[in-house]
Amino acid sequence: MTATKDFYSAANQHFTELNDSEKRIFDYILKNFDQIKFYSIRELALRCYVSSTTIFRFAKKLGFNGYSDFIESLTVVPEAPQTIPHSIKQKDFKDEYLKNIVESVRVTDQTKIEQFNQLLDLNPVLYLMGEDLDLQALHYVHWLFTAQGFRAVLLQDQAAVQNALRHITDQDIFFAFAYTGDNSSIVEAIERVRQNSRATIVSFTRAVTNVIQNLCDIDFYVFSDEIGLDHLDLTSRISMLAIVELIFYHRFNRTLDE
Repeated sequence: MTATKDFYSAANQHFTELNDSEKRIFDYILKNFDQIKFYSIRELALRCYVSSTTIFRFAKKLGFNGYSDFIESLTVVPEAPQTIPHSIKQKDFKDEYLKNIVESVRVTDQTKIEQFNQLLDLNPVLYLMGEDLDLQALHYVHWLFTAQGFRAVLLQDQAAVQNALRHITDQDIFFAFAYTGDNSSIVEAIERVRQNSRATIVSFTRAVTNVIQNLCDIDFYVFSDEIGLDHLDLTSRISMLAIVELIFYHRFNRTLDE
């Protein structure tokens, strides 16, 4: 690696070559940029739930000679950008925007889609929970479910959450939009659902190992370039909505085939 090559320039050159696991590693690095430079290869591997060999291959795929070369690249940039993702720096953000949607849909597990639709066949009550921008996106999801005749409850405040926890049953679905995957109120709600019932927990999170993903029965993960403005999260939720629509399209096809 040349002295002028930094992590972001390397990532921009090779990002499309990364597999799903490596993209999760990449996303973890973006979120913990300032800490990563002090991690050993073993520590980073443990935090990303992969092997040290996977981390080494990740570094090589980005064009570095090894792990130490990769760590050195992180020091070229004084600090991680807080709101501007790597692809914004490219000439055409449109291509990256579309690529995130396509990749999110492409990696969606068909088995999970079928599993979710089988749960819908049981006519459950769907309790929809999210915060901030996730909650705004859930208004559309709520409309989709109710338009198809499902019983959906949008949990817009703590009182609604408390009421849901009292009434949720084993055949119901707790449906969470939680892009970051670490929303404390949603984690707490999931844990209480587990205590009160055997309801299925379904989540939509970003493509990086996170707390909520690990607590759920079914997790759909997405790729998106994270964007903020004046401390407001403006990261696109289009990929999350696209997967929900994909679930419904699959359901429509099942009906036509019967």
